[in-house]
Amino acid sequence: METDIVEKLYNSKPSDYFSLEREIIINEVNGNNLIVLDIGCGSGELGEALKKKSKTIVYGVELNKKAYEKASLKLDHAIHANIESVKISYEKQSFDYIIMGDVLEHLIDPMSTLKKLKPYLKKEGSFLLTVPNIRYWKTLIDLVLKDEWEYKDWGILDFTHLRFFTKKSLFRLFFKMDFNHLSVSRVIGKNTKSDFLNKLTLGLFEGFLASHIFVRAKK
Repeated sequence: METDIVEKLYNSKPSDYFSLEREIIINEVNGNNLIVLDIGCGSGELGEALKKKSKTIVYGVELNKKAYEKASLKLDHAIHANIESVKISYEKQSFDYIIMGDVLEHLIDPMSTLKKLKPYLKKEGSFLLTVPNIRYWKTLIDLVLKDEWEYKDWGILDFTHLRFFTKKSLFRLFFKMDFNHLSVSRVIGKNTKSDFLNKLTLGLFEGFLASHIFVRAKK
C-alpha cells in the first residue's frame, strides 16, 4: 500500500522532471568498459549520456512508470521499482559506480537503502550522489523573513522530498557507513549570480549560495 502511494505521487510529476542530465556526475564517471547502476534513472538521459561518453553499460531503477518505459529503450537494462522495497537481483560487486542523482531526499530511510546498495559496488567502486542543499539562500529567506515553508512541484521544497541535508549531515551519514575515501562538496551553477557572488566573497557564503551537495564515496 505504501509503495502504491509513493508511486502515485511520482506518476503525477511532469515528464520534464525525469529528463535531467547531471553534468557533475557525468564528469565524475571516468574509465572505459564500466558498469553503472543509476538509481532513479528517470527517462534515461543521464545513462544515455554516459553510454555516449565511454563504453559504459548502464542499468537503471525508476519508480515512475512512464519515465521507466522511456529509460528501458535507452539503457542496457531497467526495472520499474521502488529502490527501498525491491529485492535486488544483481550480483554482488557488479558496479563500478552507483549513481543517485537527487534521490536520497525522497527516501524514507536513506541509510538503510545505502547499506543495501553498498555490497553491489566493486572493490574500487564509488557512490556518486547529488542532493538539494537545504541551506540555500532562497529557502532560508522564505523561512526566516517571510515565515514560508511551502512545498512545490519542483526544487528544494519538492512535495515528494522526505529528507533534508546539509554538507555536514551528508558527511556524517557516509562516515557512519565506513567509506575509506569520502568527498563531500557544495555545487554552484557555473556563470550564475550565485557563482559570481561566491567568487566575490571568496567562498565565505558558499553554504548559502550552493543549490546542491555532491558526494563521492569510495570503499
